[in-house]
Amino acid sequence: MDYTRDHSRSFPSHTHTQPEMATKDQTVPQRNSLSSSQPMPSGSTTNQRHRYYNPVSKIQSLIHNLDAELMHLCKQCSVPKPPSSSNINAGIHNSSYGTATLTAAGFGSGAITPHRGHYGQDTVDKLLERARSISTPRSASGANTPMPLAPDAQKRQLRNVYRTRVIDAYRNRKIFTVYGNYHTVRRALVRRGWLEKLPASRYAKLQTMSEDSLLEHARRGNDYETVVISKMINHFPSFFIWQSKGQRDLFSEVRPFRNRVRRSQFLDFSTKVGLVGCAEQERWYREDGVCGMSYPRFYRLGGNNVEERMAFIEDYQQTQARSLLRHIKEHKPEELIDLDKGTIMSTNLDYALAKVKQMIRQAEHYSLDDARVKPPTPTEIVEIQTFMTQSADILKSQAKFRVSEKVMTEYARLASQYLDQIESLRPDYRWDGSRNLWILKPGYQSRGIGIVIRSCLDDILQWTSNNQNRKYIVQKYIERPYLVYRTKFDIRQYMLLTIGDSKVTVWTYRDCYLRFSSQEFTMDDLRESIHLTNNSVQKRYKNKQNRDPRLPKHNMWSLDQFKVHLRHVGAPDDTWSNIYRGFQQNLVAVVMASLDETELVQNAFELYGCDFMLDEHYNPILIEINSTPDLSPSTEVTARICPIAIKDCLRVVVDLANNPLAPTGKFERAFEVNYSINNGADVHHPMELNGKQMTIFENLPSKLKNSNRTRMFHKILNNVKVSASRKLGKIKEAPAKVAKATYSSKKKKSSKSAAGSKVSFAAPSEQVSTTQQLVPKTILTSKTRENLALQYTAPK
Repeated sequence: MDYTRDHSRSFPSHTHTQPEMATKDQTVPQRNSLSSSQPMPSGSTTNQRHRYYNPVSKIQSLIHNLDAELMHLCKQCSVPKPPSSSNINAGIHNSSYGTATLTAAGFGSGAITPHRGHYGQDTVDKLLERARSISTPRSASGANTPMPLAPDAQKRQLRNVYRTRVIDAYRNRKIFTVYGNYHTVRRALVRRGWLEKLPASRYAKLQTMSEDSLLEHARRGNDYETVVISKMINHFPSFFIWQSKGQRDLFSEVRPFRNRVRRSQFLDFSTKVGLVGCAEQERWYREDGVCGMSYPRFYRLGGNNVEERMAFIEDYQQTQARSLLRHIKEHKPEELIDLDKGTIMSTNLDYALAKVKQMIRQAEHYSLDDARVKPPTPTEIVEIQTFMTQSADILKSQAKFRVSEKVMTEYARLASQYLDQIESLRPDYRWDGSRNLWILKPGYQSRGIGIVIRSCLDDILQWTSNNQNRKYIVQKYIERPYLVYRTKFDIRQYMLLTIGDSKVTVWTYRDCYLRFSSQEFTMDDLRESIHLTNNSVQKRYKNKQNRDPRLPKHNMWSLDQFKVHLRHVGAPDDTWSNIYRGFQQNLVAVVMASLDETELVQNAFELYGCDFMLDEHYNPILIEINSTPDLSPSTEVTARICPIAIKDCLRVVVDLANNPLAPTGKFERAFEVNYSINNGADVHHPMELNGKQMTIFENLPSKLKNSNRTRMFHKILNNVKVSASRKLGKIKEAPAKVAKATYSSKKKKSSKSAAGSKVSFAAPSEQVSTTQQLVPKTILTSKTRENLALQYTAPK
């Protein structure tokens, strides 16, 4: 067979085919060196043909030449098209840039690539296909015929291709590590051209294999390819890390995208204790329509704080008084009285009315003195014990009053009037019923572990005392929630917190879902299957047989289904928009309250699962915030919303950082805070006092000369002079170098401000020398300021 060779050809294209095996009477073209290129002679109508005898050794030599061509092509893989023979030398010359970097990374000089240029995924895939097609040429019949040296050549080619991908990923900060089974995150990043650096637990057996063994089985997209790339990338840092809360933060020096925002445990709102701390601080950031937190009352009884324990007991007694009045309000007078067999006297109603009236007075004129819980007197202790015992008989045992119907009607009117007044001042009291129930939660646990509901004061105090190590939080139980078909539910809302170079941004998700209890709501049964709507709790129980059939069998609703229900029950058209706005205000308040104790690390972010309930007027109530929400497809609702939420999270974190106009999916920017890194206070100059002594009175009347206020003013001024003189003495004893620098700086300042005003610490005088005017400013240390404040501002 005759082969025709075009002398003007360049490197073979991706569709290059191998020559067939020649016999003794066949000829193949004689191949010149790669750099030779001879033009065709002018006037020739046909290509010049070369015939030669073709033994097997010539075929092997041809394969070696093709391997060499592919090696050069792999080194130049950053170029979109294969280079021609005329620019090989230029490409090799350009690829020498960055040799030191690659050698330091452990790849040697054989992996040198151009310092700029980005190869596409299609180019890499075509190179891999060419490498395998070269190692397995086709015979005349179309079958693949393996070559003896193909495996080693394929390993070299794949190794170079993978190394080039690794270097390019490092230069473009596209290396990621994901701990756990978050496959949606992996797929989304791989689709963006990122390479995965595997944790030790992922593909553990394959990671023990050698690189050569992995290259033998590596194919496009399989596990062997993933592991061999991870081995090559092992010495590089990760620029995106998805990790658990308890893991140590690695590679902080490169500021990777990390799904953890660290803060102090006292304001870490992803725990019960931290959320309580944020609820205490949010009043300083409250702003109508922007920032405000709606959260049930709480107390930390897990420690030895006696004051907080007394505050809870006082709140429990006040709640008992309101519960009794609500019980009177919700029942007809004839149902509450029994003149013959009644055992409860009207003095209990008088005590409850007096208690609520006192609460109204404190709410209208709140002061710090009202916040201090005073220990009761012995007489008050007897009254309280009597009231608590008899009111419990009324609420739990349905005991009757020994009063007339007319008197009970008047009591019911007063009870309704007082409750309306106190609830207008304290909206959270509307959530209370007449059972005085409290829910006890471990401070640092989630998924419903260790949660109990109690109504007896002694039981609550005993439970928290016996479980001190679990740091229990006692929270008022919401006895009057909004129900759907007589069933309790909560709403899972996602929040994303991102930290940029100068901004902290709160993102809320425009989609959510509802989680129902498997049993109908009742206050007579306190089992967790009725009152805890966590999916981790409800999946252990079967749905009640006589439950409303309109409720879902898998106990979840999408947002669209809930909106249909709101229209069905006749809720106003803007109900959901008001609910969503309430979500945003609660979450912004929590973030603002915790910002002072938050580590503002650039590129840090975190996705939170926030649980809300609704009261009877569709007002959202924040229950808890989870730092590692369950994103598994447990039902058909979560199978739809969770993967989309993760993808939208990456759009905000990854895409928006590179393109400010990138779409963010369903995440909406709810609030943004500008911040600046605080490098700490200046310990050398904590406070500067630079001014002029003020004359209060030129001629003070004789009657006022010896007044207490005048003596206090003189005392303050004298003390300031004494402390200032001590400070000046210390400054004079400082080294000469510091004094010289201070003198020069003060000289410049004094020359600029001499024309404006005369400023000095002591009373100015025209005869003060230049040296005295250049004395450094007097500095009051923090301890001096504190002593002055304690000495002269304390009440006398």
